[in-house]
Amino acid sequence: MISKEQIKNSLKRFHFYSGIQIEVLPASEREAFKKFGKKIILLRRKILFKQGSFPTGIFVLKSGKLKVYQTNSDGSIQVLFIYTVGDVFGYRPILSNDYQPASVAALEDCELLFIDRKNFINLIVKSISLSNQLLISLSREFTVLTNRITLFAQRGIKERFAIVLLILNEKYRSEKESISEITLSRTDLANFVGTSVESLSRMINVFKTKKLIKTEGKKIVIENIRELYLLSAID
Repeated sequence: MISKEQIKNSLKRFHFYSGIQIEVLPASEREAFKKFGKKIILLRRKILFKQGSFPTGIFVLKSGKLKVYQTNSDGSIQVLFIYTVGDVFGYRPILSNDYQPASVAALEDCELLFIDRKNFINLIVKSISLSNQLLISLSREFTVLTNRITLFAQRGIKERFAIVLLILNEKYRSEKESISEITLSRTDLANFVGTSVESLSRMINVFKTKKLIKTEGKKIVIENIRELYLLSAID
């Protein structure tokens, strides 16, 4: 019998969470985050920053969900990650002195903490703990991106859809729940899976027929998480 913990651990290879834990930093450094942090409210569907823009600082997501996406040369969109509460992001282009590699927009109303570029760099210089966490987070992000490239090259839409549903279940569920209501729009879901909305709709019907999922309006609820995991073929 496949345990839910086994499923959760397997999924870590395919979805990104920053792993930067401000609460475990020394007290003086936690206070610095509060001192330099500026509260930002981002309403649903609004863009936080665009691909190719100059990075002005880092962000800590306090509430809500964000999508990270890239726009390709042909105008198509690929959703890369979903950020949830606690994720720290925006530091990679600052550390590499580069432009934003992707855009970030709100899937729902969000509250964020913003720390400008100068103060963030000063924090890194002074904090060994933060620097170590950043190294781990960057390594994890690279691993996830590598696994996603392999996934899209070697898996069909059925397997990709199963994996994306499992990832979104982790992103949308509360700590006390094992199953969540996935409320991502069909367009965003198709862009996450890497297919058209029409193909996604057909796959949703196939999964419903097999009783892997059910739909409640625009919501998707997983009915058989273990069978969905087996179908994903990620091990």
